[in-house]
Amino acid sequence: MNLKKYALIAMILIIGCAAPAVKKLSEDELKERRESAMQYYSLGAEHYRQRNFDAAEQNFINSIKEDSTYYDPYIAMGNIYRERRNPIEAENYYRKAMQIDPKNSKGYEALGDLFLAMQDFARAESVYLQGLAVDPEDIEILLGLADIYVKSDRNPEAESTYHKALRLYPDNIALLNIWGDYLFSQGRYQEAIDAFCECLLRFPAVVELREKRGDAYTEINKYKEALDDYREILTQRPDDWRVILKVGNVYLKQRNYTEAKKQFSQAMTLAPNDPLPRIYNADLLMRQGNFTQAASDLRAALSIDPNLRIARVLLGDLYKRQGDNANRDNKLREAHQFYKNAIAEYRVIPRGDIYYNYARTEIERCEAYMNKIKEELWFRGEKIE
Repeated sequence: MNLKKYALIAMILIIGCAAPAVKKLSEDELKERRESAMQYYSLGAEHYRQRNFDAAEQNFINSIKEDSTYYDPYIAMGNIYRERRNPIEAENYYRKAMQIDPKNSKGYEALGDLFLAMQDFARAESVYLQGLAVDPEDIEILLGLADIYVKSDRNPEAESTYHKALRLYPDNIALLNIWGDYLFSQGRYQEAIDAFCECLLRFPAVVELREKRGDAYTEINKYKEALDDYREILTQRPDDWRVILKVGNVYLKQRNYTEAKKQFSQAMTLAPNDPLPRIYNADLLMRQGNFTQAASDLRAALSIDPNLRIARVLLGDLYKRQGDNANRDNKLREAHQFYKNAIAEYRVIPRGDIYYNYARTEIERCEAYMNKIKEELWFRGEKIE
C-alpha cells in the first residue's frame, strides 16, 4: 500500500515538473520573426563592411535568436571567425548553414574557401564538389576548384574547369581576367593577350588589364605594343613608378640604356623608399660594366629590405662577373676571391625559394672555376685557401 502511495506521488511530481508545451507560431508571427532577423542581419552586414566585427557578431547572433532557420547569419558568423583566424568556429557555422539548407551552394563555397585558405586542398576539393552537385553552375565554386588544381600542379584539370566556367559565362569579364592570368602563368602569352584584348574591348579604361597585356607583350618581345599599353596608363597615372619601371625594362631589353636609365632614375625619385627601382638600376649598371655603382645600389636596396633575395642573387651575379673578368685577365687570386664572394651571396637563398635552383647552379660554376684556379696556382708552386 505504501509503495503504491509513493508511486502515485512520484507520478504527480513528474507530471507537475514536465516542460510546458511549445507554442506553435502562426504564419504572421513567423513572418515577423524573419523580418526582425533580416533587420539584425542587415545591421550586422554594415558593421562587417566597416570591419567592426564585435558589433557585427552581436547583430548576427540576435538575427539567429529571432529566427534560427535564417541561413545568411550563419555564413556571416563563419566569415567573422575566419577573419579572427578561428577556423574551427568558422567551420562550425558554415556547417550549420549547410544543415539548414543543404540545397544552397553558398555554404559549400564558404567552407571550401576556408579549407583552400588553409591549404587543405583535399578537403577543399571534396566540399567544392559537393557544392557543384547542388549547383553545377556556381562560378565561385568552379573558380575555387580551378585554383586548387593550379596550386596542386594539376593543370589539365584546372584548364578543363576554366573551360567549363567560360562556356557557362562567356561574357564574364572577371572570369576572362582570371583566365588571362592563368595563361600568363603558364607562359602562354599570346593566348593571355587574346583574353586581355577581349576584356579591354569592353572595358578600355581599366588600366590593370592594359598593364597585364603590356606585360604579356613584353614577354614575347612585342616591345612597341608593350610601350603603347604602358604609355596609355601613364597618361592617366603619370606618377605610377611601377609602370615607369616596366617602360624602362622594355628599353633595357632593347639595349637602349640611355632611355632605360632615364626611366629608372625617375622611378627612384618617385619611390625613394622602395628597393625595386634600385634593383632595376643595378641590373642596368651591371650590363654597362659599372660594378661599383651597381653594388652600391644593391646594398642600398638591401638596407631598405634586408630579406630581398633578388638583391642577393644580383650581388652574386655581380661578383661572379668580376671573377670572370679577373680570370680572363689572369688575375687568379683576385678572381678566386670574387667567386668566393659570389658563393657567399648565393648561399643566402633558401631551399624552396624561386631563385634557389639558379643560385645552386651558379655556386657549382663558381666552385668549378675556383678548383681550376687552385690547380693552376699549384702548377705555379703557389697555394690558395
